Amino acid sequence: MSFAQEYSDEKVVEESNKFYADEKAEVPQDLPLEEEEIENSKIEAVRLVIPVTDDPSLPVLTFRFWIFSLFFGAIGAIINQYYYFRTTSGTFPMFFVNFATYAMGTALARILPTRSFTIGGFSMSLNPGPFNVKENAMIYIAVGTAAGSAYAIDILVCTDLYLNERMNALGALILLITTQCLGYGMAGMLRKYLVYPAEMVWWGNLVQVVFFNALHNTDEFKAKRMVRGWSYMKFFWVVCGITFLWELIPQWVGPGLVYFDWICWIKPFNFDFWALFSSTAGGGIMSLSWTWTSINGATLWTPLYSQLCSYGGAILSYWIVLPALWLTNTLNAKTYGVPLSSHLFYGNGSSFDVTAYLESDNTLNEAKYDAGPPVSMTPMYALNFFYSFISLGACVAHIAVFHGREVLDTFRSISHTRNTEDIHTKLMKVYPEVPQWWYAVFYVVMLALSIVVCECYGLQLPWWGLLVAVIIGWALTFPICALTAITGNGPGLNVITELICGYMLPGKPIANMTFKCYGYMAMYQCLSLLSDLKLGHYMKIPPRAMFVGQVWGTIVGAVFNYFTMIIIINARRPYLNGTEADPNGLWSGYQSDIYWGSALIFGALGPKRMFDPHGSYGFVFWGFLLGVVLPPMLWALNKKFPSSKWQKFNVALIAGGMSSFPNGYAIGILPSLIVCVIFQWFIWKYNRSWWKKYTFILSASLDTGAALTGLMIFFFLGGGVSPKLSVEVPSWWFNHYNATDENFPNYPYLDVNHCGAADGLWTGGITDK
Repeated sequence: MSFAQEYSDEKVVEESNKFYADEKAEVPQDLPLEEEEIENSKIEAVRLVIPVTDDPSLPVLTFRFWIFSLFFGAIGAIINQYYYFRTTSGTFPMFFVNFATYAMGTALARILPTRSFTIGGFSMSLNPGPFNVKENAMIYIAVGTAAGSAYAIDILVCTDLYLNERMNALGALILLITTQCLGYGMAGMLRKYLVYPAEMVWWGNLVQVVFFNALHNTDEFKAKRMVRGWSYMKFFWVVCGITFLWELIPQWVGPGLVYFDWICWIKPFNFDFWALFSSTAGGGIMSLSWTWTSINGATLWTPLYSQLCSYGGAILSYWIVLPALWLTNTLNAKTYGVPLSSHLFYGNGSSFDVTAYLESDNTLNEAKYDAGPPVSMTPMYALNFFYSFISLGACVAHIAVFHGREVLDTFRSISHTRNTEDIHTKLMKVYPEVPQWWYAVFYVVMLALSIVVCECYGLQLPWWGLLVAVIIGWALTFPICALTAITGNGPGLNVITELICGYMLPGKPIANMTFKCYGYMAMYQCLSLLSDLKLGHYMKIPPRAMFVGQVWGTIVGAVFNYFTMIIIINARRPYLNGTEADPNGLWSGYQSDIYWGSALIFGALGPKRMFDPHGSYGFVFWGFLLGVVLPPMLWALNKKFPSSKWQKFNVALIAGGMSSFPNGYAIGILPSLIVCVIFQWFIWKYNRSWWKKYTFILSASLDTGAALTGLMIFFFLGGGVSPKLSVEVPSWWFNHYNATDENFPNYPYLDVNHCGAADGLWTGGITDK
């Protein structure tokens, strides 16, 4: 079965030849009648939203691009680094960036002079003409590259918070930039196979294409009208504004609506109820969340089978497996106090502190450790590694058994003929391609700098260890990127890399973090660049402009990530390293906790100790076998019963969902599943024309409104600009602020956990601990 058959036949196949025919009223009158018969993509979703026109004369790397990408890239890097240390997962509003740059770019196009300036023989016009759709998209791509929290930040945060060691600025910036850039060379080699084929959809890009074309009023968007005759942009702003106002309630006035653990109210002082139904420390069973940030717009358009696999895995793990382990106290689950935690413990449940066993160079003193009590972890955290191994093995096996022959055919066809090119690849032939040697030279330079930073800045990782990390990235990048391009989801390499390094370099936690970062990020950044290349492919952005914009954004993001991290750690260190609890539950180091916990398990202690075949956690390695065996079994069932669609049961995605919340905060499962079913099944099945008109622009407007709320709270209510602007909402039922004081004498369960008794005031369940 082909990629197109498996993943797009349900997407309006019966309408594939009448996209314009069933919306005659929306087709501009100046379009030729032959529009219905022009060549188009064989993927239905792509046919619905990607124009098959191009204007090669539009400039891309303009003066406006450099100014806007720097300004918004810096802001995005700061905001997302801020959210790295927050309990809720807000993001920088990229759709806001698109709007702001559109408005500002249009204004500059009217007021800037048209004269050129020259720097070092390079000439650029201040105003090359109207602000165009490609320019806007290129700014988005560059800002998106900058506006994130670099993965290597985890290394810097963990060494700073838990070892009280801070790398100097030069070494930190080299680390951040090289870990982000190594994947670029890999993407250059794989673009022919993971960007150009039509089957490689990269689903997240479709909503962006709709948005940009609607914003710039291109092609058929000139005549399309929404409810009440609104234009696309009016509809966007109305929904965005409503979302912005609503999000002020859960994000600021009543954070309890983020963790709406209503079942806990039945028995608020019962320890078991708290462990199963709390979404901040337990399984979050049937928990609701009234903020869009816990759902996000991808739920509206990511393929239905993909989401059902992921959410099904999460429900199986946190709503079924977790209660079974907790209520039976399997592997002493209750001893550790919480069902979900990435911390390590002694057998009696007290926290394990690795610093007592480290030498001055941060390597493990094995004799001292072996003389002490053994270390253990929560059962669900051990299962997290088991699920991760299943996901990685299943990813490779699924691609091999379901698509192996087609992958080989694709390799051969791309290498020997151009007959497989779709319309978008043909349109891109007008632009000069990026030579392979550009990627090769860039890769070699980044690899050399990576070796320098590993050898000179105390990261414990020798040069040969770094080479092993990047080789692993090369070996597994193709199947992971292919699965992500097709399904919208895919596993990472973080667990397998730390496992391999744990055997190679035992007793070295910093080396393990560094090895994982370089091995994982080589793949992840390759995936990110490939996704952006596909967006550029859809938007017809010249490949060389894409290359420059991506590299530029990476450098900008690394610089502002680093300095934001330093400022926040200096201001919130007790909340982040766990020595104090934030009374309002908004600041947390849980992301660095997960990273550091893995470094201790695989790096300091080593997988030989933690996952001894005869020990409590030896079962985790069976995950690889299950991951490799299950997809061929599903393939056989699909061959035997082709109408049953066994290929939709993607083991890699199911296992990925099972390992979604290793450190708590299991929010958004039920509301996301509800939204997914409504949009991807009910509306798609019963009102398909509504779905294809509204879904992508609705996704963009909801995400933008929620993100704008977070941005406004950060700058003007949360003290982001100045501590004097920090505004706290008075204590009430849904904000849990200082809820254990005299204002709430009868509700001691309204503390930071949002579900369960404060100060251990349990009246049930705890006796079984």
